[in-house]
Amino acid sequence: MVGLEHSQETGHRSQMKIVQVSPYSMDRPGGVQAHIRDLAIWLRHEGHEVRIVSPPGTGDLEGGMALGSFRTMKLHGTAFEISRAGRREVRSCLDDLRNWGAEVMHLHTPWTPMLAWQVWRGLSIPSVATFHATLPEGSGFDPFRWYIHRAARYFNRRLDAVLVPSRAPQSQWQALGFDPVPQISPPAIDLSRWSAARVPKQGGPHVVFMGRLEERKGARVLLEAWARIAAALPEAQLTIAGDGGLKQELIQFTQEQALQRVQFLPPPSDDEAPKLVASGDFFAAPAIGGESFGLVLIEAMSAGALPIAAANPGYETVLSGGGEALLVPPSDPTALAEKVIELTRDVDRQSQLLTWAATHAKSFDVSTVGPSLVKVFQQAISRAE
Repeated sequence: MVGLEHSQETGHRSQMKIVQVSPYSMDRPGGVQAHIRDLAIWLRHEGHEVRIVSPPGTGDLEGGMALGSFRTMKLHGTAFEISRAGRREVRSCLDDLRNWGAEVMHLHTPWTPMLAWQVWRGLSIPSVATFHATLPEGSGFDPFRWYIHRAARYFNRRLDAVLVPSRAPQSQWQALGFDPVPQISPPAIDLSRWSAARVPKQGGPHVVFMGRLEERKGARVLLEAWARIAAALPEAQLTIAGDGGLKQELIQFTQEQALQRVQFLPPPSDDEAPKLVASGDFFAAPAIGGESFGLVLIEAMSAGALPIAAANPGYETVLSGGGEALLVPPSDPTALAEKVIELTRDVDRQSQLLTWAATHAKSFDVSTVGPSLVKVFQQAISRAE
C-alpha cells in the first residue's frame, strides 16, 4: 500500500474507541460518506468501537450521532455542504463522547466549515484528518482558495497525522511548503457489494456515467463524444445517472443534437448504484479536473465495468501499473469516443484489461487499507500517553 506501508508498529491495542467526523450528511451519496461508513464497519469487525458524528439525515446509522444543521452551497463549479451546531448541542455531543471514552478522532476534510472544527476543538483528543479533495488552484486573489490554503496550514500544524488519498493532492501540499507533508492513504472502501453485483453482459456496449452533473465532471464531453460512438456502434447505449445544475442543459443538448439511445436517470441509491454500474461494459469518467483520487473507477472495476477516464492527476493515480491504456486526454470528446470504439472492437484487449482491473481494484479494498489506518490511530494515541 502506497504512503502508509512504512508506518512503524506501536504497542498492541486490542480495542480503540474512534470518533469519525463527517462534514456531510451520511444520507447523501458520496465518496467521503462511503469511506466513513465502510471503514467504521470494518473497524467494528476488527474489535474497535466507532461513533460517527455528522449533520442530521433521515436514516438510522449504527453509531451515528446527528449534530447541528447544514445547507448546500455552490462554488467553483461544484456543490458542497457547510454545517454548524449551536453551543448547547456541541456541549451535549462532547459530553456523550467523553463519557463513552473516546480515544482518537478521525476528521474528514475538516476545512469544510465548520462542524468538524467545532467537535475537534472541543474534544481535545489525539486526532487524524483525511483531506479527500485537492487544493484549489489558480492565479490572483480568490477568497475561497485563500481560506482553504489557510485552513490546510492550520490543521497541518496541529493534528497528529494528515492524510491525502493520492500523490495528486500530496504534491500540491509539498509545492506549497507544508511541513510535514501529508501521508498517502487511499479511501477505505468495502468492494464486496460491487463485485457481488457483477452480471454477464448482453448486447451493447452499454456506457454508464454516474456522478454529479456539473461542469468539472465532464458529462458534456461524454455527450459530445456520443454522436461518434453511436454512429460507429449501432447497438451502443448510454446511461447518465445523476443530478446537478447542468442536467436540463445536458438533456436539451441531447435533444438538439438528436443523440440516439441516451437515457437520463436520477442518482441511484447506495443499494442500486452497484447494479447500475455493473450493467455497463464501460464506465465513463471524463472529469476535466479537480479529482484527488478516483474512487468511482475502483468501484467500476470491482463491478466488472471497464473505466474510460480522463487523464487528470487523481485518475492517473488509480489507473497506473497497467491501466494507462484506459486514460484519454481531458476535455477531448474525440479521444473518448475512439477509446470506447477501439476497446469494443478489440474483444481480447478488453478482456485482458478487465482481468487486470479486477485484480488491481482489490488492492484498494478496506481489508487492505484498513490496517494501515489502524496503525496511524495507534500512533496518535501513543504519542499522547
